[in-house]
Amino acid sequence: MSRALRLLFVPLLALLLLYGAPSAGAQIPVVGDLPITEAPAPTSGGDTSPAPGGAPESSSNAAPLVGTFRISAGNCTSNLSGSFFRMIQPGGSATGPFVTNSDSPCGDKSYTPLRPGTDGGLVTRSYQAQPASPFDAAGNGKSARITAPAKFYGVDFATATNATDPQTGAKVAAPEIQVSGTSLSGDTRAFAASWNNQHFNQGAPKPDGSTPGNTKRPSGTIDPNTGAFTLEWSSLIVGGPFNNFTGVWRLEGQFVSSEAAASSGGSAAPATGAADPGLASAVAASTQGGAGARTRGVADTRAGPESIVGGVLLLAGLAAGRLRRRVAVAGTTRG
Repeated sequence: MSRALRLLFVPLLALLLLYGAPSAGAQIPVVGDLPITEAPAPTSGGDTSPAPGGAPESSSNAAPLVGTFRISAGNCTSNLSGSFFRMIQPGGSATGPFVTNSDSPCGDKSYTPLRPGTDGGLVTRSYQAQPASPFDAAGNGKSARITAPAKFYGVDFATATNATDPQTGAKVAAPEIQVSGTSLSGDTRAFAASWNNQHFNQGAPKPDGSTPGNTKRPSGTIDPNTGAFTLEWSSLIVGGPFNNFTGVWRLEGQFVSSEAAASSGGSAAPATGAADPGLASAVAASTQGGAGARTRGVADTRAGPESIVGGVLLLAGLAAGRLRRRVAVAGTTRG
């Protein structure tokens, strides 16, 4: 068979196969159904691997949670519950030894209870920046949007997330927490603490993307029905009086999506018995393979058979045009 005839034969054969295939119940695969493999994220230097025993950076089917992780105040009157801060001593591990805080109201003074700030907790995909004057005359931290200032050896420490990390001067992304089923992961590199006229980056990973020492990326769990969550990360302190100590942050409370807050008129949570639409959609996306997050900009056109026919006809037309040009050229040559 000549090459010119083959050019016509291939698209015509495709047409015959298409029309000969059964149409009842036929389903053409779409982009979201394909097993797309995530490419590894570029690193910005340093060790970016999770700490031993930590969660991976993110799951390929994780979906972002946009809203507020509203925290419950730490309570140590009986069993420990709620949100707390602890500090691992240099050379220690996730099991300690821990620094004791003389101002802690707990029997185990290595636990410092955290109380919700004016925003109710940690907001994702947005900054909760420190005020222009982050300290008072005594060196107490004044930031109060995420957590209320808490006393640590006579001086209040405060927390904030800033577009520019106040300790390193690096530009950092806003906090991002993702859900995969009931598991949480994320990036809190913008998180910082201020104490005694000093700043300490307390995010995970660190501003340069690394996870040195006991630094451990955020991990936790969430109830898809109620939004109840626990979220924990740890961050090595680099420089200053607490160099090589590690801060451990545990937040516990209820996640409220921006969508739910808007639909309920800005109230703290959806109406009693109502599901949080933002949380529900994110969990659904993660359990269905995260198609929306993994197509990386490739549109899901849901093309039907008629679109395929059009494409094949176009190919056939192009082949026919190319054949006519070849015939015309051959005729001219012979003439």
